[in-house]
Order: sequence, then structure tokens, then C-alpha cells
Amino acid sequence: MLSLSLRLVRRKSQANLAGAIYGTIVSMTVVATASKDPSLSPVEIAVWAALTGVVFWLVHVYADIVAAGYATAREALGHASGAFRQEWPIVQGAMIPALAMLAAPLGIVSKDSASYFAVGAGIVVLFATGLLIGTRDGRSWGRRILIGTVNALFGAVILAMKIFVH
Repeated sequence: MLSLSLRLVRRKSQANLAGAIYGTIVSMTVVATASKDPSLSPVEIAVWAALTGVVFWLVHVYADIVAAGYATAREALGHASGAFRQEWPIVQGAMIPALAMLAAPLGIVSKDSASYFAVGAGIVVLFATGLLIGTRDGRSWGRRILIGTVNALFGAVILAMKIFVH
């Protein structure tokens, strides 16, 4: 029991990789959905994806403060600074697909393929995050690849929805 408690404390103090995964998936979903609107430019889609990450970050911080049940605003504000830091990886994860959308205006990819490039970048990040988690936890390479693959499959589902859902 003590070792489980120590692991939970250690993980709580480490980077919020769950938030990074979540932010990446949210941003990929915005890119996939917004790219169906031909009136939106890659820059506009990037802005929407990034803003969505920021909004979800703020919502998570707010929910954390409310769930903690503070009696005074001062107590809540004291908790807020830690919550802002803890949930920041949501924004960081959301920036990967958002920034990848900017490959089109930079001339790296075409406007038509920018959203596929951004979703693909998200899939790569999800896989890499899985490898990082497996490495952090001392898992075998097979287990690391499994975790990365499962992470990437969530991104692949978004890609499939982008392709097949109109």
C-alpha cells in the first residue's frame, strides 16, 4: 500500500502526460472538424485548435478548484496557481496539431493536405508520448510500443472520422 501511495505522489509531481495526450486529441479533433469547412484557412483552423486547447485548460483548472471545495476565494486562488501549472500540458499538447496546420502557409504542405499533416503530427506525438510513459515506468520495449500504439490508435480514429464522416 505504501509503495502505491509513493508512486501516486511521484506521478502527481511529474509532467501531466495525460493532459498532453488529452490536449493533442482535442486539437486533432478541432482540426479534423474545422477542415471540413472550405471557408476556413489553415491559419484560422490553427487558431481555433489552439484556442480550444486554452479553453479546455481553463475548464480543467476551474473544475479542479470547484471540486476541491474551497470555502473562500483566497483559498481557491492559492490552489489555482498549482492547478494552472498542473493542467498546462493540455495547452502544450493542443499546440502540436495547431502549429502543424501552419505548415501550409509556410509552403511546406498544400492547403488541402494541411489538416492531414496536422492530424498525422498528432498521431506521431501520441505514439511518442506512449513510448515516454512506458520508458518512465520502466516497461519492456514491447510494452512501450503497445502503449504508444494504443495512444496512436486514438489519433487514427480521428483520422478515420475525418476521412469517412462528411
